[in-house]
Amino acid sequence: MLPLHSGPPRSDASAAPTTDVASEDPAWTRRRRDSRVEIAAAIVLLAATGVGGVCFAHGTRPSWLDTWFPSFIGSGHRSVLTDVTALRYPLVIVIGAVGVAAIAFPRDRLRALACLVGPPLALVTSELVIKPWVGRTLGGGLSYPSGSTVGASALGTALVLAVPARRRTVIIVAASAYALWMAMAVVSLQWHYPTDAAAGLAYGTAVVLLLDGVASRVVDGFGRRHPAGSRPRWLTPAVVRADRPRADGG
Repeated sequence: MLPLHSGPPRSDASAAPTTDVASEDPAWTRRRRDSRVEIAAAIVLLAATGVGGVCFAHGTRPSWLDTWFPSFIGSGHRSVLTDVTALRYPLVIVIGAVGVAAIAFPRDRLRALACLVGPPLALVTSELVIKPWVGRTLGGGLSYPSGSTVGASALGTALVLAVPARRRTVIIVAASAYALWMAMAVVSLQWHYPTDAAAGLAYGTAVVLLLDGVASRVVDGFGRRHPAGSRPRWLTPAVVRADRPRADGG
């Protein structure tokens, strides 16, 4: 017996495929894999910053690391170290973040957003949240973590993420040199203990990595639960959109 039909099959919107094209694209697959690494690295760095904060909470004296490390770089106002401190101001970090986001925007708007927000957010939270919470002082001022190195490491990390992968080796070297230069400068000037500078490097890097990793995971989950046509176009990275086949076969 043939089944009875009351009419032509009806299209059920709820049965629309929810597989995101981006989730099947090799570039987006790599992006998801990288996001897991970013989040894991950020958690480790944040944990290290937190442990240091607990150890140095409300302290006024250097640790044994703080007395050992300066013997390698000395102290004073040597121009080779102090010139970089002109780049520590918040306005420089904000302008730098805008420039880095502009580099990332044509390829990946999600990453551009992380690069734009990450460095200023790292600097603000270090100054207004972490420093008062830890309460470590040097010369009467809050010192843990070093805000100068937070800004430098966050901006350097954002730049590494923003550039194409084929250029990252050179950028990693340059960004690392910039951040380490800032760290050595604030220690040489005796604005911060070496452990303050190290915490700044860790915290600034962690905030940008965490933002970038979480953003890609959230969008990936959103894309898996909703049909491709039901979500804002900007939520799909441009690098994936460019690789999608056009509907007219072109």
